[in-house]
Amino acid sequence: MRLFALLLIIGLPARAEEIVLSGPPTWETAPLIALAEDQPLADRGVTFTFRPWTSPEDLRTRLMDEASLVAVAPSLTAALWEARGIDLRVWSATSAEGALWIVGRGPAVENPSDLAGRSLALPFKGNLPDLLMQRLASDAPDAFTPTYTGNYMATMQLVLAGRAEIALLPEPLASVLVAQAPDMARLADVCELWRGQTTLEACPPGGAVVSNIPADRPDLQAAYEAAFARLAAAPQQAAALLASVFPDLPDTGEGYAEMAPRALSLPENRTVLAAFYAEIFSIAPEALGGELPDAAFFDPASE
Repeated sequence: MRLFALLLIIGLPARAEEIVLSGPPTWETAPLIALAEDQPLADRGVTFTFRPWTSPEDLRTRLMDEASLVAVAPSLTAALWEARGIDLRVWSATSAEGALWIVGRGPAVENPSDLAGRSLALPFKGNLPDLLMQRLASDAPDAFTPTYTGNYMATMQLVLAGRAEIALLPEPLASVLVAQAPDMARLADVCELWRGQTTLEACPPGGAVVSNIPADRPDLQAAYEAAFARLAAAPQQAAALLASVFPDLPDTGEGYAEMAPRALSLPENRTVLAAFYAEIFSIAPEALGGELPDAAFFDPASE
């Protein structure tokens, strides 16, 4: 009995817990890599391990198989999985100026009609990059000829090889492409095109932070939000973090220097994400499972 009381006084060691983190080679993933590097909850027995995903299907498998996973997912894919009955929680989304570009050869793109007759390389057919361009060109469906690839790196290589004139690429790959060929340039900030084609002020929230952990975890969310805030204050610092886990990705901090990332924590920013979903739903309802996300998607407490 005296030993039991002593243990209560000094406290038992925290139970070891591994949280697997995952994401693609984009800025939104950098805060997760920072968590794995800094281990801010080590004193509570929480270990963060980062393992990148290679495709939306790979991420879906991880959500089903990993015991505790927090990942950056395409925001549309998160809504589709929810509609298909895959249990997940959406912590937040990311909107960022200067994060997504049309890059390549030829004249600048001021509106979707400027894409007429040009071949556009796009990753992930039927997923976010493809549907984003479909919405932008919805008033001119023949504005461009798409050439699809399986990932962002392959999209960049397609343009470098001359098999497509232009590509839709996030930073830092947009900067990498421009740096590798003198005839390449940034032709359009997709955020500006989006504002011109919709009534929305926020840039498209392309990435969402999702988790398969069923319970509320304010400790994990607070650690993520702190890492995001530090990197948002100096976006170029994300380059070194990404290069440390994506060996094919050069450390191009200048590509992030002008970015202005904004964390859209939920449920506080549900109207921003819901408005984005409504725009995509207007052209491709099947991309969201045939229905717009309900209130519980944005706030599990509303169930």
